[in-house]
Amino acid sequence: MPEQRGISRRGALTAAGAAAGAAMLGFAAPAARAADLGRPAATPWFPSAKFGIFIHWGVYSALAWGDAKHAAEWYLYAMNVTDPARGTGTREHHLRTYGPEVNYDDFIPRFTARRYDPRAWVRLFEQAGARYFVLTSKHHDGFQLFDNPASDRNSVRLGPRRDLVGELFHAARHSELKRGLYHSLGEFYSPALGTPPRNPYTGVEIPYTGFRPVTDYVRQYEHVHLKTLIDRYDPDVLWADGQGYHEFGGGSIFRPKVWDWHSDEILAYYYRNAADRPRPKSVVANDRFEYAHPDYVTVEGDNKTYVLRPDPWEACLNIGKSWGYNENEDPAKIKSAARLVQLLAEVVSKNGNMLLNIGPREDGTIPDWMSSRLLEVGRWLRINGRAIYGSAPWRRAMDGALCYTRTRDAFHLIPLHWPGVKLAVPGDVPITGHARVRLLGGHSRPLPWTRTADGIVIDLPARRTDGFTEEFPAVLSVSAW
Repeated sequence: MPEQRGISRRGALTAAGAAAGAAMLGFAAPAARAADLGRPAATPWFPSAKFGIFIHWGVYSALAWGDAKHAAEWYLYAMNVTDPARGTGTREHHLRTYGPEVNYDDFIPRFTARRYDPRAWVRLFEQAGARYFVLTSKHHDGFQLFDNPASDRNSVRLGPRRDLVGELFHAARHSELKRGLYHSLGEFYSPALGTPPRNPYTGVEIPYTGFRPVTDYVRQYEHVHLKTLIDRYDPDVLWADGQGYHEFGGGSIFRPKVWDWHSDEILAYYYRNAADRPRPKSVVANDRFEYAHPDYVTVEGDNKTYVLRPDPWEACLNIGKSWGYNENEDPAKIKSAARLVQLLAEVVSKNGNMLLNIGPREDGTIPDWMSSRLLEVGRWLRINGRAIYGSAPWRRAMDGALCYTRTRDAFHLIPLHWPGVKLAVPGDVPITGHARVRLLGGHSRPLPWTRTADGIVIDLPARRTDGFTEEFPAVLSVSAW
């Protein structure tokens, strides 16, 4: 999922705190407009949501193996990489474990979803404090988790024989969670793209299971998929990926070099669908559709230097290395719950949302090391969420390991680690003579603070009283400033 550059000026910071934060930054909150592409008048929920769950689930979950160079969901492509410099670990693993005659599609029956409990997923997402989720309806291997008239390569016709998208959306229908769908526009290999799959070891062309021949990949296949998702499931988010031309050692993928996804057409359909109803709903699409006016920018991974942006954006990141379930996950690459909360605080202080990924097993169960981290994030948010949800940035996001957010009635200081018995903050932070500073999750009495020649010093309790270790961020809420 290569990162896209550019930034939208179309998202509206609709919450009062968000508008105030934008003003402090010197940016005017852009007015909502409905003229272009039939867009609804506003997208009020996305800028305030702040935290969502990404779900990578598919046939690759049955193979459940990635290496240092390739994540598990890229297994089909990694099988075809022959250059050691590009990483041949997956190719060698497959040959050693399954042999040269076993193809990726032979694992479709092993993707069973036999223990898939979408209601349990929804409860977990709610307990994690998420405000939305985004499920992979089709990843780069071309396998769809929903039935559609363009292809039989899907979970209703093959494998689980179930509408996996529909079941999760149905389970969440009475939840406050917004529901989103990821869709890979292109695919690793497809006869319709001029890249039919081949056996990686013999080079012989092999069937693309469930494929129906088309002459126009975009309008007869990709757009049919997207219209089916829009009409049947009414998603609040459309999250595109797999849109560019790439060659990483296993052949060219996703699309030819010269290509037009005609995304303005399909997104006009999406926005009209949301607007043309008695009670219009707010929907958003990310920036990877290669269309005229993205609703928000996506930044992939936590190894980027996040920057404060005037419009809503989203950091999509993983708990480990792989996005799909990986039995070969390196324990050293798995982030702690404290690290995830630190990343959430940093992203939110810079006006972003964090979309945190999980990769269920092929049977639909979520590994304990993923769910336990989600629950810890949720426990932290239950105490400190008032500094996260609906917040807006200050004129700068951070000083060192100290983050700032603003809401309607408070200014929030978020040290990424427990600072000890005293917290020193810069003198221009808006703490005035009448300000009251309270530690969320601590005692209710205001904390003493003094202004010095070097700034402001806030006295803290000798130890934390919120039940978290010192690695977790704390939140100090400043009111009457």
